[in-house]
Amino acid sequence: MTVHEAAHPPSPVPTRSGVVAHRGASAEFPELTLVAYQQALEQGAEALEVDVRLTADGVPVLLHDPRTSRVGDRDVWVHSSTLRQLSDLDVGSWHPVHRTPEPVLTLRSFLVMAEAYPHVKLFLETKHPVPTGGRVEVALRDELAYFGMDKPRDPASSRAVMMSFSVMAVRRFGQLAPTVPKLQLRERRNVLKSWPAEGFGAQMMGPCISTLRARPWLVEYWRSRGLGTYCWTVDDPADLLLCRDLGVDWVGTNTPARALDVLDGPGRSGDTGGTVGPGGRDGSAGAGGATGAGGAVGAQSAAGAGIDGPEAGVPVVN
Repeated sequence: MTVHEAAHPPSPVPTRSGVVAHRGASAEFPELTLVAYQQALEQGAEALEVDVRLTADGVPVLLHDPRTSRVGDRDVWVHSSTLRQLSDLDVGSWHPVHRTPEPVLTLRSFLVMAEAYPHVKLFLETKHPVPTGGRVEVALRDELAYFGMDKPRDPASSRAVMMSFSVMAVRRFGQLAPTVPKLQLRERRNVLKSWPAEGFGAQMMGPCISTLRARPWLVEYWRSRGLGTYCWTVDDPADLLLCRDLGVDWVGTNTPARALDVLDGPGRSGDTGGTVGPGGRDGSAGAGGATGAGGAVGAQSAAGAGIDGPEAGVPVVN
């Protein structure tokens, strides 16, 4: 019997999928900038997603690509540039709608902003492969510790969610911050392999939307194994409704306002109370007992071509 033929009765889904602003409100504003996140919060996003890299002097910054050619006014490698060098970059004017200069955002500045929104969940992706290797997970743990978010009493009460395409990164962060929930992002080529993610401490799986279109049964399969789901990047209304009906816990979207409108459409009241917790959006475990917590990154933002997953041409220290 193949795995999708196994008889798993559908789990009831008490609330709709939570809405995660993928790199902020990145369809209308330049990704990973302060203005993109502020606008996402104004639009009602229930969670924010970021990509984290380290500078040459060890400062975690929010940049998706290993180099800045796509979003910056100069082309530099992030890992070989200091924060001072990156602070001179304009990462906003490239955006076809915004067309206004914006600076590179540090993880600390992002977390300072997020302090004013304690009910909003934070999905924090460490990018791999990178020359700095596991130092990025250590830096993420240290920043969470600075804000008192590194030792939640349990995964369900955590505001932060760590995620990565790298299984080793997820395992490493589990050793650094055991009670912060972890999410294993998946590409299509390895989407069926929940192991070793489960054994390495992941509470949630993160497939792309094209995977769930082709294999919708995966949501129930992972739920039966105690894993929640986060799907990226979900902008099309039909895809949003698919995720809702499948019981996907969280959807990453570049258009949070539109996603909320679709998910809270006719006959749907949405979720109106409680803090946003892993898996179940009221802070409880997700359907089927999964302590799901996810974030996602992945598809292209408005005019960008930022592709998620392992990156070619970067020295690997994983």
